Amino acid sequence: MKVLIADDHPIFRAGLRAVIVDLIEGADVRECSDGQALKSALQKDDYDLLILDVFFPALEPDADVRSFRQAYPTLAILVVSMLIERTAIERLMRAGANGFVSKSAAPELMERGILEVMEGERPIYLPSPGRGRPSRSGDNPVENLPPRQMEVLRLICLGLSNKEIARELNLSASTVRAHISALFQKLGVTSRAAAASFGAANGLWASSHQGDESGA
Repeated sequence: MKVLIADDHPIFRAGLRAVIVDLIEGADVRECSDGQALKSALQKDDYDLLILDVFFPALEPDADVRSFRQAYPTLAILVVSMLIERTAIERLMRAGANGFVSKSAAPELMERGILEVMEGERPIYLPSPGRGRPSRSGDNPVENLPPRQMEVLRLICLGLSNKEIARELNLSASTVRAHISALFQKLGVTSRAAAASFGAANGLWASSHQGDESGA
């Protein structure tokens, strides 16, 4: 069995490789870390399973999953992501994904998701209860955000819509939705207002408006 892991985090790829090697005897596991390498790998070889993170450089989640499904009809596609919005997950399933496992789900659910997708089932495993909430140990979840998600949070603080954020950052609407879903997961919130309160508490609202005033 040939498996392709598409994720830009080497530690996560290494962990998934170990899971797959233990789970599927004789599996041939390959890895890639950006969208161009992913598309090239799929064109060059036949794979049985693609494990895909939708927060992936040079990848448009809904459009590319739909394209992969059309081009490789027998390929099993398992999305493994920090998404928490059910509507976003359902869009990916409609686009052609065979299953979804949250990166915050219990470890055994990852194994179960891989096996069920290979057996033709369509599993969806969301985060375990209590996961994805801000740490109470003193860690600041805003300070730990990746730069792009920090930018998205700053624009949410300004009250911009998804369409406006997409235009401001030169991203597609689906990519913005994916970033916002991951942002909610990392902050442990379920609304834009709650996310904005995190941003305001960390000075993002003030810095955003100062930038506006300086450019006026």
